[in-house]
Amino acid sequence: MFVFLSNNLSNTNLTSYYERIVFLYSLSELAIYPVKSIQGIALQSSRVDDAGLCGDRRYTLVTPNGELVTGRTHPQLTLITAKALEDHCWQLSHPSTQTSLILDLTKYAQEYSEIVVWENTVNAQRTSDEADAWFSKIAGESVHLMHFGEHSQRFTKRRPDVPMGFADGYPFLLTTEASLSELNRTCAQHIQMAQFRPNIVIRGNSAFEEDRWKRIRIGDVEFENIKPCVRCIFTTLNPQTAERIPKGEPLKTLGKFRLLDGKGITFGANLIALNTGIIHIGDEVEILEYQEAEKYQDRRK
Repeated sequence: MFVFLSNNLSNTNLTSYYERIVFLYSLSELAIYPVKSIQGIALQSSRVDDAGLCGDRRYTLVTPNGELVTGRTHPQLTLITAKALEDHCWQLSHPSTQTSLILDLTKYAQEYSEIVVWENTVNAQRTSDEADAWFSKIAGESVHLMHFGEHSQRFTKRRPDVPMGFADGYPFLLTTEASLSELNRTCAQHIQMAQFRPNIVIRGNSAFEEDRWKRIRIGDVEFENIKPCVRCIFTTLNPQTAERIPKGEPLKTLGKFRLLDGKGITFGANLIALNTGIIHIGDEVEILEYQEAEKYQDRRK
């Protein structure tokens, strides 16, 4: 979306023409996922730290052998909701159980063990037997809830100096309303933004314009676009029911126009933060630097 500051464009060159346009990009949604794979929590504002939005993906589930357990193989986990009680505390609920679970990181022992988060070995903090039992009942098998504690460390692959928690690959995931609208224009099923589990959603741009953004500023915080986000089967879960969406959507449709050779099907952008600060819904989004976008072939009819 944009507005003209002047209607008199005669005798102006292309550069001055664009200087007369104010692009109205803004932050429309913020979300965190305290435990990896559970439902997101919509926020009005959030602190941006180097490792992600405050409270985002600081817990994860693993098998007794330390292997990751997510909604990809255990869809029922995606129906867990979280409610913030106070600093350091979450109340978790699931429709299959009448008992909620309280997570309070101040009560965890300083007991750490190695787990595997995709390609990374992470020294993660044990939580409690109560949490393990609660999640095991929902998962249908023995699992352990692990916390990203003060002695835990993990870094991004392309920027080994940038810390992160239990997010898949990078601390921040950005999507845009316009790109979702373009997907839904030709998709046989209606796709919700929640299926992509973003932290940051932008409005006001054109569809997939985010491919060309290299650096952006939201409020007082600058972000760098590291790479397009490659999507997986997790996106095919209905966020309200945890059931698979018919015909493998949205991956089937995205595969026709968002297939990146040798990498996979993409939607959204993986970001890192270049400084810390607070961002708010409605904050202006400024594009500071552009880049050449990846090339995609549109095979939709």
